[in-house]
Amino acid sequence: MHNYFRDKNTMANLTINDIARMANVSKTAVSFVLNGKEGVGEETRNRVLAVIEQTNYSPNVHTRRLNLKKSFTIYVVMHQQEVSFANLFNMEIIFGILNKSKELGYSVVFISISDEKDIGILSGYVRNKDTDGIIFMQDPENSILSIVEDSSIPFLVVDSHAPDTVSYTQVKVDYFIAAYEAVKYLIEKGHKKVAFIGMESQPDYYVNTFGGFNKALQEANLPIMPTWIQSEAKNEQSAYNCMQRIIDAHDLPTAVFCAGDIFAISAMKCVKENNLLVPGNISFVGLDDIVVSPYVDPPLTTMSINENQMGEESMQIIFDMINNNSYQNINYTSSNIVERSTVKDLT
Repeated sequence: MHNYFRDKNTMANLTINDIARMANVSKTAVSFVLNGKEGVGEETRNRVLAVIEQTNYSPNVHTRRLNLKKSFTIYVVMHQQEVSFANLFNMEIIFGILNKSKELGYSVVFISISDEKDIGILSGYVRNKDTDGIIFMQDPENSILSIVEDSSIPFLVVDSHAPDTVSYTQVKVDYFIAAYEAVKYLIEKGHKKVAFIGMESQPDYYVNTFGGFNKALQEANLPIMPTWIQSEAKNEQSAYNCMQRIIDAHDLPTAVFCAGDIFAISAMKCVKENNLLVPGNISFVGLDDIVVSPYVDPPLTTMSINENQMGEESMQIIFDMINNNSYQNINYTSSNIVERSTVKDLT
């Protein structure tokens, strides 16, 4: 054992078998420790970690792949977004994935899908088993879902909007509760005329966000004006247009709940370009607290969602799925209002 520690050339060529022999444990035990798997006693784990620390052992990636029959690569699959600001929401999730993947010894490959050609390319990757697991950013189409399910490669969906009854693993946010709490906050600030800007193009997300909005108003016995319900937002320009239609109806609400900060930022721009004041004439609450929200003028009040944590949890779950560890779906409940400067207190 002493010779290993004294000979730098020998240390550079250490294998998993050498670590097992030096720690007086099995090769399997060393593999479990290196990959964070359960099933190794604390004393054994500490002994292996001590040898790894003393020798500065870092297994060659190709050797690990051969020994463990894994690629140590995770695919993160995204749809190309119409909404440029939506990438800011995804970016925070991605940072979480990257932070956790580094800790778990995995590389991350990003794949963007926009058409059938891209789906074909993904299908080829899956058939060749070039990845140990896949994280989808939002729910995949059935055509993609069937490809991955047939491959038996572990996968999950982060920021899923699908119901809990779907067969795949999800990391999601309870957007119904988030929307409900946002509108309840506006009502508590004295607002009785509240509008809604959302995106019907994502039906499950729309049902949840409008449902929360609707419940808060019904509980307060407040009216819902048809001209105040705008559901065609899907990017910055369409959100702007939604706000313009609300203004053109000539019966202004005192506040607008937007099912996404990206929509609120564009709607506020529309209000100001119509020579109205935020929040003097119309107040706003957004949803998700993207990175630019504190820096717009005025800084946006919004419901906070911890996207970074969603990313880290997603990476941990896919790791557990790969290694047959226990795991479960995660459904975050966000009731954390971030008060800034876009809501006027009417009480």
